[in-house]
Formats: sequence, structure tokens, C-alpha cells
Amino acid sequence: MLEGRDHRRLHSLHMKLTGEAFAENIREKALEICRGVICPLVKKGRAELVVDYADTVIFLIGCDFVGYDLDASAMKTVLMQMQIRAKWKEALHAGDGIPLASKIAQDGQAALKTMASILLPIIRDRRENPRNDLISALWRKGPGIFPDWNENDDLSTCWSSLDNETKPLLRGLLYTLCRDQGLQAKLRRDPSLVTGFVEEGLRFLTPFRTMRRVVKKDVELGGRSMRAGDSIYLITPLANRDAERWECPHAFDAGRKQENIHFAFGFGQGYCVGRYVGRVEAAEAVRAILAETSSFKIDPDSEKPRWHGEMYHSVSPVHAILKS
Repeated sequence: MLEGRDHRRLHSLHMKLTGEAFAENIREKALEICRGVICPLVKKGRAELVVDYADTVIFLIGCDFVGYDLDASAMKTVLMQMQIRAKWKEALHAGDGIPLASKIAQDGQAALKTMASILLPIIRDRRENPRNDLISALWRKGPGIFPDWNENDDLSTCWSSLDNETKPLLRGLLYTLCRDQGLQAKLRRDPSLVTGFVEEGLRFLTPFRTMRRVVKKDVELGGRSMRAGDSIYLITPLANRDAERWECPHAFDAGRKQENIHFAFGFGQGYCVGRYVGRVEAAEAVRAILAETSSFKIDPDSEKPRWHGEMYHSVSPVHAILKS
């Protein structure tokens, strides 16, 4: 794990490669991918929107811009293994964590090895045969930052493009829409409002629940003394519902003017490198399902949605009835 200056150097490189302009460049393709996934689900009339849609489209969009041109069989395998890894990741950050010898941890590690065996050959090929994708860009730029840059650095840097905080955000946004037909209709009439809807979702849902920081010097804040070297944790949902910064902060207001900085993507030197891409992915996934349906709602005859997770907070399952 990179710390301090090395982490900041990699963070800076990642931001240069996947910043705001990059995110806008993938918008059209992201919408195309989302519509390709939602159309068959609408024809079926029912879907579990977490596994069938939210998690799938984030994975597929990531594969596209990263450069993982997998065939259908390999794509299915990696997606399944990614879901196994995600369970380990969520359990790892819940409560006191879990032992490395536990079954969920062992399954997670096995999933990582399986995915690496499929993805590393592609990464190796891009070193010799570059394309217009993130893998190739990392091969071009990475060695200039770290002289010993290798295929595993490419692999680990690209993980977050396939499995990230946009998934729990999108799950929550879809669940919110399932429960509010009026809001669906409003966003269908004016798709430009989707951007504000996503931003309010980031503030209100805050899927990434904590930020860790290290105190640099002795300080007293809010009546509490902190010493240099202390680890502190910011509970981001509390910050994002601060009544001094937002009017009616505990209400989800899709039309809220986002004039204040929220902490859904962190802040400062640890600001999430995927904040631009994540916003585009979520917005286009919402636009696609709204465009391909006349309405969708929670299926009352299926398992009820449940909120869960501590560090990564999301809702599942979201069984829905879809009408074209």
C-alpha cells in the first residue's frame, strides 16, 4: 500500500488520466452500454436492479475505458468474481472486520487470483501493443512516476474502475426512483435535471461513510484535543447533513442547488480520483433506465430491499417491475 508522497504521486497521475475531460469523453459510450443492458430487462418486465443493472453497467463501462476487451465467457467470469470480492471487501470494513482464514476472506482472495489470471494477459499485451485505453496510458506514464512500474501496478490501479463507490450510489438512486413515480416523471420530462438528482444523491446517500486522516500538529477543535500523529475518522453522512450548510438537510431534494461542498468523494489530497467518471456513470445509467421505461417500481412480491454496510453503505436487493 502506498503512503504519503508516493500515494500523492500516483493520485496525481490518476487524476491527469481520468479527470473531467476524460469523463465527458466516455459519456456517450456509457449511455450506449447502459441502454444495451436495460433494454432486455425491460422486455422481461422484471429485474433485480442491483445485480442485473447497477453493478453490471458500472463494471461494463469500466471494462470499456480501461481496455479489458473480454469475450462473453470471460466477462461473465470476471463479473461473478468481482461480486465475490465485493462481499469480502464489505465484510472487511464492517464492525471488527473478519479473519483472513474465514471462508469469505478465502473466497475473496481466490476471486482476486482468478480475475488476475484473466486480466494480466491483456495488460501484458498492451505494453507491446498499446491502444487508446487506460491500461496503455498507465504503461506510458507510470514508469515516469515509478521506475519499477510493472503489470501488477497497472492491474491494481485499474481495480477501482470496475468496482467502486459508484455502485452503491447507483443502487441508492435507483431505489429512490422506484419509490417516487412523480420524481421519475419529472426527470423524464427534463433529463437535464438528472445531474442535480445525482449530486443530491451523493450528498444524501453518501455511500462511502468514513474518511481517515492523520493529524499533522497538535490542535484543539470543537473542545477536543488532538495530537500530531493521531488518526481521526470523519463520519461523512453527518458532515453532509449539517443544518448550518444545507436547508432541511435530512430531506432528499432532487432540485436542491448544490452550492456547498459535500464529502461524498472525500476532500483534500485524498479526493476521490473517480469523482468525475463516477458522476457520469451514475447520470447516464439513470438517464438510460428513464428513457427505456414509462415507469418502474418495487416488486411487492419479491424480497424487500435492505440497507446495509458500514464503510460502504448501500441497498439490496432492489427487485423492480419495469414497464416500457
